[in-house]
Amino acid sequence: MVSVPDTADIVARRRDVLRVLSTPLTKPELVEQLSISRSTVDRAIDDLTADSLVTREGSAYVTTYAGRQALSAYDGFLDRLDALTRAQPVLDALPPEIDIDPAVLHGATVVESTMATPQAPIEAATALGTGATTLRATGPSVTPQYIDEVAELVEDDDDTELVLTTEVFEAFSSTYDDICGEFSAADNMALYVTDETMPYALWIAEKPEGTVSGIIVHTENGVRGAIHNDTETMNEWTESKYAAFKRNADRVD
Repeated sequence: MVSVPDTADIVARRRDVLRVLSTPLTKPELVEQLSISRSTVDRAIDDLTADSLVTREGSAYVTTYAGRQALSAYDGFLDRLDALTRAQPVLDALPPEIDIDPAVLHGATVVESTMATPQAPIEAATALGTGATTLRATGPSVTPQYIDEVAELVEDDDDTELVLTTEVFEAFSSTYDDICGEFSAADNMALYVTDETMPYALWIAEKPEGTVSGIIVHTENGVRGAIHNDTETMNEWTESKYAAFKRNADRVD
């Protein structure tokens, strides 16, 4: 019996042939369509039929149900690996034990900070928050850009909710005392403080055209990068993480 690793290897090596055989083709047609030699086609067909990924119909060959599903699974694996690779420079700054569902990275936009554009991740996130009718966010750090964005939402009478760490709230209230007082007094602002450690900033912006959410990774040396997405998977994951922080937070009156 062929093992799963063997099947994965066959699909990886023969996926071009497997892909075009979604419709029946003869060996000469495969040679012409893929511009490969007849001997390569023979070997590919032998491998694929031995693993029941391709079956013969008269003089032609076509993928089986298992072949179609194996190719789909392999393509999905490549997509997830590509998403993880793109996000890795940002994720590398997180503690090793942090668990982020890889599914949230599929189709996500990754913005890294550079020497030339150190604030690019925050600028990308705040730009996406423009036009939001509701914003919820956590705060493991405080920056003027964050404050300006929240102040604009509060001024526009949009519902805003923040969960800050104790350290960040103390820094915010001491450095920006007047603004902190305005936020606390605003009817459309709910401010919470938690003793929980936040490995990253979370934000969820609800807009008329849909919801977008993401994370921003901060380090002692500044912002490492941001990852945002508007998929249902990303939004549900971010919602659940935000809710967990809020459950362990106290509201500031």
